[in-house]
Formats: sequence, structure tokens, C-alpha cells
Amino acid sequence: MRKRAIGALLSATMVVTLAVGCGNGQNGTDNSDEGKKGEGKASAVTMTGWYTEDNMAPVLEALNKKLDGKYTVEYTYISLDEYNNVLSTQLAAGEGPDIVTDGTGFPSRIKAGNLKEITGADYLEGINDAGMALCTSKEGAVYGIPSYGWFSGLWYNKDIFQENGITELPKTFDELVAVCDTLSENGIQPLGFGLADGDQGMHSLMGYLENTFYETSEEGKKFDEKFSYGEEKMDGTLNAYIEEWKVLIDKGYITPEMVGISNEQALSDFVSGKTAMFNAGPWYYKNIKDAGLNAGMLPHMGKTADVQYLLGGPAASFGINKNTKNEEGAESVMAALASVEVQQAFADANEGSFSYKEGVKVDMPEEYEAVKPILDAGNVACAWERWSVNMPAQTLVNELYSQLQGLVTGDLTVDDFVQALDSKADSIRYQD
Repeated sequence: MRKRAIGALLSATMVVTLAVGCGNGQNGTDNSDEGKKGEGKASAVTMTGWYTEDNMAPVLEALNKKLDGKYTVEYTYISLDEYNNVLSTQLAAGEGPDIVTDGTGFPSRIKAGNLKEITGADYLEGINDAGMALCTSKEGAVYGIPSYGWFSGLWYNKDIFQENGITELPKTFDELVAVCDTLSENGIQPLGFGLADGDQGMHSLMGYLENTFYETSEEGKKFDEKFSYGEEKMDGTLNAYIEEWKVLIDKGYITPEMVGISNEQALSDFVSGKTAMFNAGPWYYKNIKDAGLNAGMLPHMGKTADVQYLLGGPAASFGINKNTKNEEGAESVMAALASVEVQQAFADANEGSFSYKEGVKVDMPEEYEAVKPILDAGNVACAWERWSVNMPAQTLVNELYSQLQGLVTGDLTVDDFVQALDSKADSIRYQD
């Protein structure tokens, strides 16, 4: 699911602009009434994102078709590693695109007062509550709409499972560990993780917590919001659950060597048959399919089979820049972004994703047979979206990446791990 010193940041090497329409003025756009009338050209509405022009092309095509020539969208790609810094700097200066795109950081844009409130807008009809989670303030005011939904699980090699007599797919974490035991005894590395630069380890851990704590107890269902406001700590709450998940480290299925392996190398090992399973999501579907691998996806697992959740949430959310000079155009683009046609384009362009919009049809590839009932039930969630209500969650996610490496190498105990996260959270919570 990322200053006017911006000239140095928006260098030609990292920004690609896909301009659907033309004009003059700021960012190549004339949003004035004169601009709208001049030579019959449509007024351009600016929008940035970390999705490449190839990813966005079918969405922009649907978007501009929906706008029917009244407005056009001028889209600028910014690389993910620079996106937050660039957007934050623009918004702090009272500038930036007409349409603000963000992921986990969307609540921080609300908190900073960067977005126009859109509570009650007609185009919000048909979008379910889960999709609005990052777009809604604690008080219930609405500031945005979601795109498609992302999720992650555990890709597995069907041929390796069959060759090793694994005919029943695991439905609990203990059954997953037993599968790992069987594979390991047969000389096969069960799990592949790229912990040098990937988030697979975090997804594995947080998927376990989602299925074992967050969704299975009253304390768990309320914990993250309380944690985000400093009313609860991870230390003393999550330690025992993390110790249970850590059996994957203790048994050598997640190894210290993986801290030096890139995500791409872990993917390569999986598609070449060197590992039997690989934590990831639909964003690697094409790689796996193109490699000709006979694969499927399993959900994250907890202690029981009756509660199953996939890790995931809105991939991105869209809002109107409070300082837009083209409010009418921005509203029209938001209405188009929320339409079934454009939401369908998002889903179609991200195979294996799901939609929060009523009326969007999503065909799940056969590889997702084991997770489709979970998606149909709407059981998709992740902790850091809940953290976002009162902290820049991506900062804590980055800390989790770093500290998890220490847990895997044995340099940190579970107590050290959760205490480090508590300490970081204490330093980044928003102050009213």
C-alpha cells in the first residue's frame, strides 16, 4: 500500500510527467477563468503520485474519459523514496498539486490541515467504511476517497508442496510451522525473505498479530488506537505473541543471512524453486506468472482457523489540496476518481487487488483460490493504518523494519524490540 527548493528534488531523473491536456501557468497549468476560455482548451488539474506513468496510463485514460473534456489531469510521477519529502515540502509552503495522493500518511495530511473537507459529497456514495478508514478524522469528517485495496499473504510453490507430500494446505500458524518442518527435513528452505530492503518480515509478523491478537480479542480490537494516542504500550501487550511468531527465527526458517538478501533476490529464489514460500502480494503476480511457476497464495495465519485476515488496506487515497487554485476542477476530478468506471480501471490495472466501491467487478485469478473467501468477507486490515490516526505511521514502520533485522540476527530480544518501538512512538505522536 511513499520548498521552493523543490527544483533539486524534482530532477529529470526521478520525475516523469504524463500531461493529458496542456496550458500555461503554475506546473504548466492555467487554472484561471481566462485559461478555461482560451482556445477551447480544458482546464488542467494537477495530481502527483508514486505510481509510474505505465501503471497510471489506463486509470488516467478512464479518468479523462469520465471528465469528458471539461477538465484534464496533469499527472506527475515522483519516486516513492522521495515522495513524502517532496509532497510535505510543497504542502507546507502552501503549494503542491490540486489532488493530493498519499497512502499511510494520508491521516497526517488531515492532521496538518492540508486537505479540504468533503463530508457529505455525493460521490462518496457506494464506498464502504473500510475504504474510508484513512480518509476520515477521529471526529468523523471526511477528507478523501480510496483507490483500490492491496493485500499480502504467502505465495507457495504448489509443485514443491505436492512433491513433499503436503496435500492439505495449512490453516493455522502451527500447521504452517509443521509444513516448514517437513520441507526443512527434506532439505528444502521453507521460507524466503529479503530483509535487506523488503517488508516481508514485517508482513509475516504483523499478519500473525492480526490473526492472533488484533482480530480475536476485545483488547486487540481497541489496542492500536489506544497505542496511537499513548494510552497503551506494545511492551507488556505484544511480547508473548511476538515470541510465538519468533519460532520461525528460532527454527531457522527466517535466518540472519536474510538480513543481507534483497527483496528481488528473495523473489528470484522463489521463482527458481530455491524456496518453497515467499511473503508478498499481488504486486508480484506478473513476475510469478511470467516465470511459469505453479503457485498459489495462502493467507496469514493465527492460532485458530476460524479467524483469517489478510494484511492490507487502501493502496492510496486522494484528497483536494486546501490551497488549490482550481477547486471546481479538483471536485470534478474527485467525483471521477470515485466513479465506478475509474475505480474499475484501478482494479483492472492491479490484478489481484480488490475494490471498496460498490459496482466494481474484480475477477480473482485461480492462484488466489485460498484467499478469495477472506477477501469476499472483507477481512483485510493492518496495524499501521490504525496507528496513522495520531502519528506519522510510516516513521514507525521504518523503525519496525530496522528493529526486526536485529530480532532476526539475535542482537535484540523481543523485549528490546517492542521497547524500541514504544520509544519511537513516544517521540513521533502528534500533539494537540
